[in-house]
Amino acid sequence: MKKTLGVLTVMLCATSMIYAQADGIATHKSSDVVMASDGAAMGKVIASGSCGKNVNYELYDDYTLRIFGSGPMTNFDHIIGAWGTDAPWEDESQWIKAIKSVVIEDGVTRIGAHAFLGCTSLTEVIISNSVTSIGHEAFRDCKALTKIDIPCSVTCIGTFAFDGCSSLAEINLPNGIETIESGVFYGCSSLEHITIPNSVTSIEHNAFHNCALLTEIIIPDSVTYIGMDAFSGCHNLEYVKIGKGVTTIGECAFWNNNSDRELVVEITAETRITVLGTTINSFGEPEHITIRVPGTTLADYRSAGDWSYYMNRFVGYVPTITGISSVRNGQPVMKSDAVYDLQGKKVSEMCPHGIYIVNGKKIMR
Repeated sequence: MKKTLGVLTVMLCATSMIYAQADGIATHKSSDVVMASDGAAMGKVIASGSCGKNVNYELYDDYTLRIFGSGPMTNFDHIIGAWGTDAPWEDESQWIKAIKSVVIEDGVTRIGAHAFLGCTSLTEVIISNSVTSIGHEAFRDCKALTKIDIPCSVTCIGTFAFDGCSSLAEINLPNGIETIESGVFYGCSSLEHITIPNSVTSIEHNAFHNCALLTEIIIPDSVTYIGMDAFSGCHNLEYVKIGKGVTTIGECAFWNNNSDRELVVEITAETRITVLGTTINSFGEPEHITIRVPGTTLADYRSAGDWSYYMNRFVGYVPTITGISSVRNGQPVMKSDAVYDLQGKKVSEMCPHGIYIVNGKKIMR
């Protein structure tokens, strides 16, 4: 029997056996041992079968799980009251706990819901560029997984997909995802850095809850909504920059209670952001927090009821503006012009020498 494998090279055995995959390389199954065309053994197959209409799997004796075929994997059910799923490799309980490596080959378009839930020994995942979605709780409680590269083809990651991956320190989010779904990285307590791509428009509730090692979060201008508890429990946060597009922040979105850390929140939106619920729980205790806002919005924030808990923690600043307009050659500023100094304070007149913000533009006198 011959199978054509996609372009991929991966170590499949703890020994020097190499599972070499490339276009045109055929494999032959003799008894329980799969052989590459050059005669190198790939390992003994201990389980095999279907995991989708046109998708199959093989589990090798080194506990590498190979997923191959075309189209989507099945969305599996979670076994209530257990850590596993009804995925076929769960048939023997030791398999789900022993799987060390997963290879998703070219042609597979979806990683099914709950597919690898409870694979507590899983340390390596290789995903081909044909995959476009990762299902709900697909890698939940894969506690040994430290890194995963998600290809740019993926545009949807399901809710709680990496919930409880407590060793996950590195992950990339492809620039094509529009929503960071609820609880995707809930409890990823080893995650030290995350880059949110410019394609994201919303970050849903609990998305990064209890990612305790995060120290900095940059919300791009494309994001309009940050959900409840999205970054709560990130107790080592030192800096948060909220992009210009954000209009709404959910209750407890950035709540942290680490009194040993000073948190600076920089808001770049030119109009006041609405906070749902009460700001008492939005960022934490005010004595450890500084909130920087554009000077033009400073008075609005200080007088807004939904921001009253941080009334004395606001600092106005002048947003960076590229370039300085030409000197007005002594031409008077119109009475209707809004004039601010570089500290964001509105002034009634300009001194003979200095730099001011007039109608959103820098003016040098």
